[in-house]
Amino acid sequence: MQASGALLFVAALVLLGRWPQLDGGVIAWGAGLAVIGAGALLFLYRGLALGPIAVVSPISAGYSAITVILVVIFLGERVSAGEALAILVTFGGIALASTDLRQVVQLRGRPLPGVPSALVAMVGFGAWGALMSAASRQHDELALILVGRAAGFLFMILLAAAMRSGIPHDRRPGTLAMVVMIGAVDTLANVLFVFGVASGEAAIVATASGMYPVVPAVLAIVFLRERLAPNQYAGVIVLVAGLVGLGLQR
Repeated sequence: MQASGALLFVAALVLLGRWPQLDGGVIAWGAGLAVIGAGALLFLYRGLALGPIAVVSPISAGYSAITVILVVIFLGERVSAGEALAILVTFGGIALASTDLRQVVQLRGRPLPGVPSALVAMVGFGAWGALMSAASRQHDELALILVGRAAGFLFMILLAAAMRSGIPHDRRPGTLAMVVMIGAVDTLANVLFVFGVASGEAAIVATASGMYPVVPAVLAIVFLRERLAPNQYAGVIVLVAGLVGLGLQR
């Protein structure tokens, strides 16, 4: 995914004639952000592997709250009372929409081995968002993304070598096409996020980005005819209301 995303991004920059200027600061920021992002992603996957997903998913989705808190404290972004209320409503919608409360109740009192990894992932993603906000105000956004994609790919290669992971067995054309598509979509999402936080409204952008758990849920309803828990439908409504309220503050 990292490799396909990096290659597609390089191709897009060449075709658009928008090759960014690289310097020591950009390389340092990009590499550091790549390590933080990749590390958070690994902890998320570990948390999902250990489960339960009903608990791990909403915890990791809380990263946007971490980003908002950090940018307000350390970057001095101002959030009005109305915006703060809309942000809290949106976070509540995200929490409701990203988990089935019936499963959470059933898990009460049981050991939850995936929770520590989910918490690390949440803090990692939140810190990545805040640091990217700071870096994008000092350096070219496209340069940061380019270095980050390349450094992320290198980090994964080194990690796989250290863990002595072999070449994946599943190399079917369909699987490879899916990896390329995921890399392209992930890179596009990063580009949009970085340009958003560079605008000086990272708290708003981070809040809106936290709705990503809702997208798979909606797609599952539309294309897979899946049925969500009642609280998840309510969560989608609350989340949309929060985002609408946030938009009305602008």
